[in-house]
This record gives sequence, C-alpha cells and structure tokens, in this order.
Amino acid sequence: MKMEYKILDNGTAVVLTRQPELVYDDLYVDFSGAPSGATAIFEVGGDSMYRLLHGETCSVPVDKLNGVVKVTVALLDGSARPRKWACEELLAEKQKSGGTLISPNDMNLPQRFVELKLENEGIRQNQERLEGRVKELEDRLEKLLEGYDLT
Repeated sequence: MKMEYKILDNGTAVVLTRQPELVYDDLYVDFSGAPSGATAIFEVGGDSMYRLLHGETCSVPVDKLNGVVKVTVALLDGSARPRKWACEELLAEKQKSGGTLISPNDMNLPQRFVELKLENEGIRQNQERLEGRVKELEDRLEKLLEGYDLT
C-alpha cells in the first residue's frame, strides 16, 4: 500500500489517501511536494522512527505501527530551526486475521474544522484590510494625476 500526503505551504500536510488499507509488510508513504533531503518522522507511543525520503517516498515496517501514529516531515539540515511540516496523523489497527489496517486518524476532525474556520476568518480580515489599502492608494494616485496633463 502507498499512503499519499500533500505538503502544504502553511507548515502542514494532508492525507490524500482517505480509504483504509490492510497492510502486511511495509507501509510506503509518498510526500508530494517534500523538499529534497527531507526526513519523515513517525512517532508511536513515545518512540520515533526517522526515514530519509528517497525522492518523495519512504517506507515503514507495519509491525512497528500501532494506534495513533504522529507524522512529521522535517528538513534536518543542521540549522537551529529546521523547517517542519505537521502531517495528519494515521491510525494503525492490528487485525486478528493478520496485517494492520492503516487509515487517516479522523478523530480530530471537529477540532480541525474549528481551526479552519478561524484561519478563514483571519484571511477574510486580511483581505478586507488589503482592499482598503489598495483603495487608498488608488485615491492618492488619482489625486496626483489630476494635476498633470498626460496627453
């Protein structure tokens, strides 16, 4: 199975593969838009697994995944503040028949919805402020041009 993420400019990443899949060996994860040399970090129960991305892909042994899996992509280049992307969490559930069911962890969707509404409100306010400033500049330019004969 290949789980697909999309890296966003706001420091997050979303899961594009929403359908749960049963995995037996390795989980392959693709991070579309990840910078060259990035590392994926999978955290399960306090333990961390670091996987260097080859291209935009890495793999994780599914037997190491259980419960909520926190996923982060970071550019570990030795800088004091490495660039990071907080990815949507995964949910790994061991199955009695063997294998592990992997799916996005949708338990936090109500909280994420609230965060998106707040972000949208901030964007709307910024847009209104920018439109006001553009109008002010247009008015000032119009006043400046009134004194000149451009023909």
